[in-house]
Amino acid sequence: MKWEDICTRCGLCCHEKVIHPDALVIDTSQPCAFYDEETHSCTVYSERFAKCPRCEKVTPLMAAFGRSLPESCGYIVWAKRHHIRFRKAVENVIAG
Repeated sequence: MKWEDICTRCGLCCHEKVIHPDALVIDTSQPCAFYDEETHSCTVYSERFAKCPRCEKVTPLMAAFGRSLPESCGYIVWAKRHHIRFRKAVENVIAG
């Protein structure tokens, strides 16, 4: 399985977010300009890092320690299932 196949295409990583000490606030009214809300995918996926400076590559390290992904993210679920999620869960607040 390829790493990208773990993604469930929820699209929450493609929205503006604010990280607080005990909460991740995701603003669903602020998607990336390249996010297609109908298909839940990036319209410039192969060039996303060059075209969108705030786009971050999701790596196993981010899945293990990152704070910018919601607990429902496929990568976070994968990390928990493999017992490598070391970041304490925070409250996910979806605003929009």
